[in-house]
Amino acid sequence: MYATPIGYADTRFETAADAPRQGVETPYAANVQVYESFRGGLVGLEPDDRVVVVWWADDADRDVLAVRDGDRGVFTTRSPARPNPVCITPCELLAVDAADGTLAIRGVDMAHGSPVLDLKPALD
Repeated sequence: MYATPIGYADTRFETAADAPRQGVETPYAANVQVYESFRGGLVGLEPDDRVVVVWWADDADRDVLAVRDGDRGVFTTRSPARPNPVCITPCELLAVDAADGTLAIRGVDMAHGSPVLDLKPALD
């Protein structure tokens, strides 16, 4: 199994420790930069759409199975520290520039440079 990033997060947060715990708890805006070979997939995205950014927490601890002093298993949490740190963040789409692959989004919780694996429409 493998996944190919479609782009990366361009945020103000240099490390995961700098980023908020949940994007919905913050007003922070940032960009997703989509690589040229995937920009055709942006057709139809519009400002004010809600999108789910699927991203990889590449600096997460992948050996964690228990959290909170062992009281909970990692699969009962949204923590990026887990064997496969696939993360999902629902965001508000502020602007789309399909020509240069820039999506302006609000509600980010990923560190700068985090690989973006996919974009999906948010369920209402």
